[in-house]
Formats: sequence, C-alpha cells, structure tokens
Amino acid sequence: MEAAARIFAGELGMATRTVRHAGVDCLLTPSGARVHLLYLVGALTATSGDARSALVARIADPTGVFLIRATPREPDLLAVLAGITPPSFVAVLGYAETGRQGTVVRPVSIATVDRAARDRWLVRTADLSAARLEEVAAHLRGEQVADPLVDEAIQAYGIDARSFERLRELALQALAPVPDAQAADPGLRNLLLERIDAGGRDGVEQSELISLGAARGCRRVEVEDALARLLGEGECYMPRRGLIRRA
Repeated sequence: MEAAARIFAGELGMATRTVRHAGVDCLLTPSGARVHLLYLVGALTATSGDARSALVARIADPTGVFLIRATPREPDLLAVLAGITPPSFVAVLGYAETGRQGTVVRPVSIATVDRAARDRWLVRTADLSAARLEEVAAHLRGEQVADPLVDEAIQAYGIDARSFERLRELALQALAPVPDAQAADPGLRNLLLERIDAGGRDGVEQSELISLGAARGCRRVEVEDALARLLGEGECYMPRRGLIRRA
C-alpha cells in the first residue's frame, strides 16, 4: 500500500489543486504535500446522515475539521462509525476525494484511540509540515529545491511571505498546549464553557455563542477559533451542525 500522507485539517481544507503523481490523482496542498491516501487522528465531534445511505462524521484537530464519509458499500466501516459515540478520539486511514462538500475522506479503516495517540499524531504531523515549509521557504528565497511540486504549489496558491506565515502559524496552532491556549484569552474560553455547561443536554447554538462573544468585544473569527480548539481538545462536540454540547 502507498504511504499515507499526514496533513492538518486546516491545510487540507485549503487544497484545491489536483496533480498526477505515481500514477494516481492527488491533492496538492499549499505546503506542497501530495494527498491521496491520508492518515488522520482527531476528535470525532458529530455524525450525521442515515446508515442506510451514508454517514458523515466531523473529526476535529486544532486547525479545523475533516469530513469522513462511509457508505453501505463498506458495511463494516459504516457499522464501526455508527457505533462510535461523540466525542471520541479516532484514527482514520482513508482516501481524500473532492466533491460538493469539498474534500471528504473515504475511510479504509476507523478505530477509536486515546488522547496520547492524538497528541503523537499532532507532533508527527507538525514535524512533516515544518519540513515541507522549509522547502517552501527555500524556494521563496530563490534557492534550488529537489521537489518540483513545491514550485507548482507556490504558483497555484500564490504563496508569498504573508501566506507562508499563515501556513507556519497553522502548524504552530496545532501544537499549542492547552495552558497556552487558555492564557491567550482565558475569559473567552471560560465564558464559552460556562454557557455550554449551562446548556446541558440541549446544547447551545453556535450562533448564540458567537453573539455572546461579540457582546464581550470578541470578533466572530476569535470565537470560532476558540470553539475549534474546544472541539479539537474534546471538551465539547457537535451532535448536529451548528449545535455545541459539552462532552
């Protein structure tokens, strides 16, 4: 079997370019990763759909969300996915496919794991991201790089100093320890958790949490980032799109 790529959800969500590599069509990401077979670990926060047609799971890492789609063509995988109760840390091996929902992963295997496994995946994926970004940085400095797809990625996504810095920050965000995240804005984090706690089993609409943050003077993007961190840490989950419930 081919080697599986490791990529953060935030960068995978940016990928729109398809290239032919080793006889297969792959997604080319902004940092130059080729993604066909993908290995990911994150917090399964919600599952939607019908086991008779298809189930779509949202799996969060600290940078964003992967969408996993299992169909009756893989009944064993469909049964495994249907049997996992959010929130749970899961490891998924699957193929990245583009469609109407954007990039979706078609699973080959799904297994529940613990937080330590998730953390190991974060560290290894950050290391691989850093190595790719070194190649991008070298190319931007005008140096020769061995991988010709680095240039294609830079051209396809218009990578410059500013967008390079955003990619670097994305990788750092994935590794940011929870105490540091709390130190950045403990008030917002605590405010969101208190409201989610108060919502109990009914949960809280994401739009209400965004309004709550706005009343405190926080921008929408800051609230969404704080919620993404909480989902990635397994503190809360989405029983359906737009509804947040405490784990």
